[in-house]
Amino acid sequence: MFPKITPPHFLLNYRFWLHVTGWLAFFASPLILSIPIFNHLPQYYINYLFITRVIFNSLLIGIFYLNLLHLTPQLLLTRNSLRFFLYLALLFFLVVLLDHLLLLGIKDDLQMYFANAEGPHRLFKKGQENTFPGPPQFFANLVLFALIVLSSSLWAVLADRLRQQEFSQQIQYEKTSAELAVLRLQISPHFLFNTLNNIRWLTRIKSDQAETSIMELSEILRYMLYQVAHHQVNLHDEITNLKKYVNLQKLRIHSKAEVDFSYDGYYQDFKIEPLLFIPFVENAFKFGIHPEEPSKISIYLIVKSYELLFICENQCFDLASDGQVPGSGLGLLNVKRRLELHYPQTHSLSILHEKSHFFVELKINLRHG
Repeated sequence: MFPKITPPHFLLNYRFWLHVTGWLAFFASPLILSIPIFNHLPQYYINYLFITRVIFNSLLIGIFYLNLLHLTPQLLLTRNSLRFFLYLALLFFLVVLLDHLLLLGIKDDLQMYFANAEGPHRLFKKGQENTFPGPPQFFANLVLFALIVLSSSLWAVLADRLRQQEFSQQIQYEKTSAELAVLRLQISPHFLFNTLNNIRWLTRIKSDQAETSIMELSEILRYMLYQVAHHQVNLHDEITNLKKYVNLQKLRIHSKAEVDFSYDGYYQDFKIEPLLFIPFVENAFKFGIHPEEPSKISIYLIVKSYELLFICENQCFDLASDGQVPGSGLGLLNVKRRLELHYPQTHSLSILHEKSHFFVELKINLRHG
């Protein structure tokens, strides 16, 4: 069995072939345009012209990459335009000098040919033969040099702008990732603080459910420690964790309080940013359960196609001793910010707060999450 041969990396790079194709066209175009003249020249003239043009064009290619990789990037970095144009003037002098030296070998023969040619190939009037190559050749070199410098400078500027844009996007991504990590860390202590208060309340009344609540809390903390560390979690795991949280909260409510938690749809194959729903549910239990009066909390989570719909609805009781109002807690502010960062323009969050009613509706497009 023959070993698998992998071509060199540069052969698979489209930019390499783009450069090769462009320079082949650059070399071939003047030769193709000069075919009518070649038909009237001896073979050794043609060979000499071909060799000299290869040498001359090689110098132009070198100038192209020198400007692309060094001169223009240095100009963008240092803003020293005087040094940049001095280098260009020196390079143009080298181009003119090399072209002059290369044409010296057949200057007399070409002058004789063009002076004696008739019809469209007669380039000189009588008495002007000694001007070859003269001003026309100088301006031709000037135009060609300007095209080489302009194209390489535009390429270098474009590459610099693309690098700056990529760098800015990378900075923004790292900033967003760091901010999301901080927001998660803020949620975890906040949730833990409130849950421990609930357990303390169960222990104070010597409830037999205190041990159950500790087990529920340990499973939730295990989820937060080992699962939430990932960028995203399975939606199924998030719903399971939310269900345990609701069960933990239900341990301390009285018999007149009702909690309706349901979920439906196909959600096994989707991933989601972790701990998005708990702040809303936590807010509902904090302000929607009265210690004596009948209370009701409704929590619905539905996944249809690629859209997730989360609804949390509860009554509002003025139970906050610190003057805090429903919907103004740290957890809700954090989850709003996380939604903006992780689901920009792919989510909608509606919060309706009336005097005795609090309603949350969250929609997330899971296709773009």
